[in-house]
Amino acid sequence: MARKRSRPYTKDDVEFVHKNYAEMTAIEIAEKLGISKFQVSKIVSELRKHIDLPKKTAKRPNPILEYLKAKGLPIKEEVKMIKKTVSRGRKKKS
Repeated sequence: MARKRSRPYTKDDVEFVHKNYAEMTAIEIAEKLGISKFQVSKIVSELRKHIDLPKKTAKRPNPILEYLKAKGLPIKEEVKMIKKTVSRGRKKKS
């Protein structure tokens, strides 16, 4: 099965990613520009080295939570994890 090749990204693509990264997901940006989501993440990682990008506001919704809401099933609150003492290594001989 042949893989789909993406075109190389351009300066205009970098500008679009910089302006829209906070409001759109990487997949949405990739589809709009015609490049791969990996190229979008590459652009973002390179931009982060040189400037501060705003925090992400658009996130992919959790499909499990959407399913539970659609079925009307109750959703449990996050269970607090009880901190256990974990031993590291072997038990010492007495």
